[in-house]
Amino acid sequence: MVMAMNDSIMEIKGVSKTFDGIVHALDDVSIAINKNEIVGVVGENGAGKSTLMKILVGVYSPDNGEWYYRGKKIPFPKNPKEAVKRGISIVYQEKGVVPCLKVYQFLFLGHEDKYVRLSRLNINKMKKYARDILEEFHVKCNIENFMYELPLSTQKMVEIARAILGVRLEHEEDDITSVIILDEPTAPLTIEERRELFGEILDMKKNASFIFVSHIIPEVMEFTDRVHVLRDGKMIAHYDLSKEKVTEEDFFKAIVGKESVEYIYKQAEIKEFVSEETVLTVKNLTKRGCYYDISFDLHKGECIGIFGPTGSGKSEIINTIAGLMNFENGSLVVKGKEVKANEPPHVRLTRGIGYFSGETGKELFLNWPITKNISIVNIKKILRKFIPVLNFTAEKKMAERIVKQLRIKTPSVNAECYALSGGSKQKVSVGKWFERSPAILLLEDPTIGIDVGARDDIYETTLETKKKGISMILISDDPKEYSILCDKIMFIKHGRIQKVINNEKFKQEVTK
Repeated sequence: MVMAMNDSIMEIKGVSKTFDGIVHALDDVSIAINKNEIVGVVGENGAGKSTLMKILVGVYSPDNGEWYYRGKKIPFPKNPKEAVKRGISIVYQEKGVVPCLKVYQFLFLGHEDKYVRLSRLNINKMKKYARDILEEFHVKCNIENFMYELPLSTQKMVEIARAILGVRLEHEEDDITSVIILDEPTAPLTIEERRELFGEILDMKKNASFIFVSHIIPEVMEFTDRVHVLRDGKMIAHYDLSKEKVTEEDFFKAIVGKESVEYIYKQAEIKEFVSEETVLTVKNLTKRGCYYDISFDLHKGECIGIFGPTGSGKSEIINTIAGLMNFENGSLVVKGKEVKANEPPHVRLTRGIGYFSGETGKELFLNWPITKNISIVNIKKILRKFIPVLNFTAEKKMAERIVKQLRIKTPSVNAECYALSGGSKQKVSVGKWFERSPAILLLEDPTIGIDVGARDDIYETTLETKKKGISMILISDDPKEYSILCDKIMFIKHGRIQKVINNEKFKQEVTK
């Protein structure tokens, strides 16, 4: 699929890449980048997005393909330094800052030789250029600040400014146009930080072009000009959002090859499984400085969402219910029994409260196999009868059941978790809790940082678990998640509940 671009500054055609002679990571992929635009690249984990980006910045060499710069055929870059000279740089998802450096020091990291005079750094000249480029890109921070002092969104903006600065310092042409690859830049950010970051990127578009790699489809739809969809190493679709009306469901079908859980499931069907039985009563729960007078009932088979900005108190509420934080006033009643304020998490677990943190680094023992990570909270299910000995056959079957149910991509249930993709790690993490099936499951960002296909698998399993009568409380930074999983949503601000609405009204107010 080749797009003829009259204003393209960079175009690659027919790129293929195979690893070990077996794995076809890319198959005849073409993409063009125009001046002053944001081009989205979406797809599941393993679709070929990372391989394509690494070819663009010279980390990998393609097996086949052609590279054109402003219509002229040139060789692919052999390394990232050469790619920067072509005008291409990348900002990775992982936090790429050096916390102990000041802003101006970080901006010029790796390019200090451009400011050496008489064997000494011209600090004043560096600082002046640093102020100029931050002002040009509307990055609001002091160049004397340490990087660790900046909000995450500002740190990301400084990373982007550094990428553009690097292109300018290393370029071989005066009129070179920067193409900056943003590899899931919003993954570690809150809703508020994401909006702020994109506002700044839209301003930056006047001076550069961007390739935006993301799993968050609403962001891609809102902030990109064109979008390429990769699936199994092939370019499946290309959408020009300025000319075509494309829905989120259209994107999902192109990315995954099937309809989404949201499209298949009807909220009316889910509500049928909410009973009158109350499994949790929260009354006037208060922890000063965090939340005040929180009251609600959770019924069997019901999912309640706590929705609010970062710092609203939503995380502290769910951590209190899990036993990770104490409360000062009010009461918690679990299945008819009042619990103590200082009960630790393992006691809450025996009462039927499970907590999924959303952070695989905390949820998993990464050097353990899948089997052990799933059985660690399900030991009773694999104990032999009459004697306290583990049944390893039962442990393996339990892991195989979760792997099949959540479609976890792994060569074996004995594979160690550090070798899994981010989406597969998240599925193992949440899968162990679905297998445990506590009466109340607390979910904090259950799909953070994973692709739409993996997210959909978790949604499907969550809804099926809900049908079995498991009650849930959800907090997330993705409004779509509330609309798919929750029966009702509590809005919280400054530690206090503002209102409680049903799912349909939430969709009308927030997700439309």
